[in-house]
This record gives sequence, C-alpha cells and structure tokens, in this order.
Amino acid sequence: MEAVHEGADDLSGLLGNVKGNIITELSFAERSMDDLSHLLKINKTAVKEHMETLEMKGYVHSFFRGGKAGRPRKFYELTEKGFSLLPKRYISFATMLVDEIESEFGRDKVNLILGKVADKIVTESGWRKSDSAISITREDKISKLKEFVSTLNKLGYYAKLEITDDVVRIVRHNCIFYELAKNNNKIICGSLGSGIIKNSIDQNFMIKEKFSDGNNKCVVEVNIG
Repeated sequence: MEAVHEGADDLSGLLGNVKGNIITELSFAERSMDDLSHLLKINKTAVKEHMETLEMKGYVHSFFRGGKAGRPRKFYELTEKGFSLLPKRYISFATMLVDEIESEFGRDKVNLILGKVADKIVTESGWRKSDSAISITREDKISKLKEFVSTLNKLGYYAKLEITDDVVRIVRHNCIFYELAKNNNKIICGSLGSGIIKNSIDQNFMIKEKFSDGNNKCVVEVNIG
C-alpha cells in the first residue's frame, strides 16, 4: 500500500517545534517511544522528557499494550484536550448560525446553504476539478486526488492518501468543523462534508468513518476503477 501524507505544523508557536511535531504525529496514530524517537530523529531520553511535559499538561495519554512476545510496550495517544490544539475554525459562530437558520427556515434550507458554502470553500482553496467529459487514466486520477489532499491540508485537515488497486482512501486526521459536527452530524458531515468532496472530485465515494461518530479519523473511500 502506498501512503502519501503531508500536514502543516501550526503548533510550533504554541508548544515549540518538537512538541508541536509530537502532537502532529499523534494526530495520525498512536505512537510508542521508539516510534517517536525514529520519526523525530531524537533520542528516547529527549522524547521521554517532552512526553512527560505533554502528559502533565493533559495533552497526551499513555497506556501499555502487550505484543505477541516480550513485555508490554508504552504507547501515547492524544487526549480530547490535545486534539483541541489542532486547528479549528468557524466553531462558535457557525454553530449559532446553523442552529438559527435551521430553526427559522428548516433543514432543507440549511442543506441548500451549506451546499453553496461547500462550493465556495472548494473554489477559494484554489482547487479546480477535472472536466468529467474527459476520460483520464488511473494515474491521472491518483494525481488529482493527491492535489485534492494537498488542498485539504491547506485548509487544516491533516489528510493523507492510502492507495490500493481500484480504491483510494482519503484519511483525514483533523476536521475544521469538528465541534460543529459533534452537535449536528447529519447537516455538517452529510451536507457540508459530502458537498466538499462531491464538488471536488468526479469519482464515486463513500464516507466510511467520521469524527462525529466517535472515530479518531474521517475516512473516505474513492473508487477509481
């Protein structure tokens, strides 16, 4: 399986470069001390010092996991407080706005408005989807999806691609509408989130996992066959 990912390090100013990189790495997956030492290219003693500080501040949680052999290994994962450090936008105002529009005009009107918002988000990000009338190769489709993921990362999604045969998985480790989606899954994930994808790519897709369902990532499968 190929893996392509990139992510902005917006945490350095708040936590410093190393701790910011640790939070970013943990946003992708749980990591052991060895994992972090390898990824960050620093010794395990330095990693331990940073992790003790982050754990004391409540940004990370440590736990032990047993393997097939040997002693259990210590792993780290982001806490809710740590996840909240990742870029979030439009939370308070957008929540009130959506609630007010739905109360005043109903769900259908909200969906219509969010569809237009999705169009604007895609357009203003600089993304231009391919002409659906033109037949493109599998490699061309993957190239366009990589560009789409790059656009998502500019918006703060911490996304990557996982590519297998005729299916590409877009795995997003952050959601810029996370707090809003927690309160209104169907509108935000169903209308706005789906609209951003639909208005960006011409391929069939399925949303397999969502933050708002309690998952630690959002996974979209795209059929490129």
